[in-house]
Amino acid sequence: MNDPPPAEILRRVRPIPTYRDHPATAPSDIEGLTPAGETVKVAIVGASDPVLLVFLSSSCQGCRDLWEGTVALRQSLPEGVRVVLVTKGPELEDVRAVAALDPADTLTVMSSQAFRDYRVGGPPFLAVVAAGVVRTEGVAWGIGETVRATRHALGENP
Repeated sequence: MNDPPPAEILRRVRPIPTYRDHPATAPSDIEGLTPAGETVKVAIVGASDPVLLVFLSSSCQGCRDLWEGTVALRQSLPEGVRVVLVTKGPELEDVRAVAALDPADTLTVMSSQAFRDYRVGGPPFLAVVAAGVVRTEGVAWGIGETVRATRHALGENP
């Protein structure tokens, strides 16, 4: 018998919070390192396409399905939405573990400053930025809920 994914278990234990449709967080660009150690700056504020920021950790059990399902996540989002995975910086995150989880086709940025800028209490967390505005933010309870929150934030039916 297959066990439910960690996000499903968490959803059963705690009710899913409502995403904030009018978040107080102001968007900011993200600077950090890739798991390979390369410096990267991600344009968020002036981006022409919407950006889904998914804040994760290598040690977070509720993050596993998002790490492993990044392709399904991207395929389920509206066309043009860019996905960026964000972990805390190498001073607070296991770089080797992040590198092992890092999907080759999605940008992963290690940045503790991004966690502070977006006021992330803990992973899994999401923020959808479009036209220079954070449209929604909240707990990323798995792929399905993250897709629904993103579509809702962009004015599409989830």
